[in-house]
Amino acid sequence: MFKPPKIPTKPGIYKFFDNQGRLLYIGKAKNLKHRVKSYFTKSNARRSFSEGVSPVKIQMVQQINKVEYILVGNENEAMILERNLIKKYQPPFNVDLKDDKSWLYAVITNEEYPKIILIRYKKQILNNKKNSNSKNQFSNYFGPYTSATAIRETLKMLKKIFPYYAPDGPARRSFSGGGPMIDLSKNHRSHLHLGRYLNKPVTDKKEWKKNIKLIKKFLNGKIEDFKIVLENKMKAAAKKKNFEQAGLIRDQLRALAIIGQKQQVLKNNEIDENYLIKIRKNFQALEQLKKILKLKQSPLRIEAYDISNIGGQMAVGSLVVLTDGEIDTSQYRHFKIKTVKGANDPAMMAEVIKRRLKNDWPLPDLMLIDGGPTQLNAASAELKKTGLKLPIVSLAKKQEEIYLPNESIPIKLPKFSPALQLLQRIRDEAHRFAINYYRKLHTKKLLTN
Repeated sequence: MFKPPKIPTKPGIYKFFDNQGRLLYIGKAKNLKHRVKSYFTKSNARRSFSEGVSPVKIQMVQQINKVEYILVGNENEAMILERNLIKKYQPPFNVDLKDDKSWLYAVITNEEYPKIILIRYKKQILNNKKNSNSKNQFSNYFGPYTSATAIRETLKMLKKIFPYYAPDGPARRSFSGGGPMIDLSKNHRSHLHLGRYLNKPVTDKKEWKKNIKLIKKFLNGKIEDFKIVLENKMKAAAKKKNFEQAGLIRDQLRALAIIGQKQQVLKNNEIDENYLIKIRKNFQALEQLKKILKLKQSPLRIEAYDISNIGGQMAVGSLVVLTDGEIDTSQYRHFKIKTVKGANDPAMMAEVIKRRLKNDWPLPDLMLIDGGPTQLNAASAELKKTGLKLPIVSLAKKQEEIYLPNESIPIKLPKFSPALQLLQRIRDEAHRFAINYYRKLHTKKLLTN
């Protein structure tokens, strides 16, 4: 009897092969171990499929002689990877994309108040395009999507971020869905909290169409493009003291971070093995950090801080960010030191932390200070004043030791520890960013003189 190999309880895709090495089936799972295990039961000394599944799949399971799997970072990545591998290899026991009745497409209707709907027939889309008299003519379509649940949940979340519904009038009548459910969490630090401004109906046609356009960009994979646009609009609104509008855009950006998980699994229609390896390493490092530092959750957002100056002259501070273990340059910030005179790195660090915490930026799961106990104590004191209980540590360069507040003995990790290497990477990036900003200011001063 074939026994599945040991498989981790992580998200990813799995592949079944027969005894001649032919690919039979590709699937995805949030929990690979449980999904693969569910295919097999002991019955009459032969392989059989779980009760209630089609005879075709029972036949497939009886042919399985080998199982392979690929780990990814999240369910969205698994969905993209599964879809592309099926397209490429077209395993016999998968639904053939040429007969795509079971595949979902997201379509945008061409109406006064456009809607986003899901349909299962590509032929219906093509016929609709030919028929200009169609009641709900489609202007765009996206897909196919192998997972109905995944695409429905994605669209549901996008509707909450960029609502396209109205409380009354033609807009309400033209859209069958209700308004978004906003109160996902009372805890403003929860990743489920979408902000206090995302609860207002859209009554303006221009805003409605603008939101549909943004969702279209997201479905086309252009999330970074309009994140930049939104950030610029948020800054402009804040500058004009339109704080409600700025708050709305800020909440949209925060919520986008929830569903904007990295989906770069394929490269030139081939599996990017280097990317998959990187995902795996990042995941291991974040989990190790959580355990070592006794964090309540994995540090998906880590902020690192550094100071750069020569003799206290033109001192600057830097803030760099790792999101899901990856450098996130869109979140970088730099600071000109304003209140400290002379060479006093701890005081400069305290100023940077104070100014950072006054800004309404996303809160980190871990703050990393470049330096030893002195720099850490100065930063911790500023953090304590705010009443926020955020994990904060420092990393000293000489011995690469991790210092914790109120702990006299530092943590010394092995040289090749994934957690240490991740901290070193973001610490060095903060150092690089600070030095570059210092050099830029220094060069500018020389040119003006």
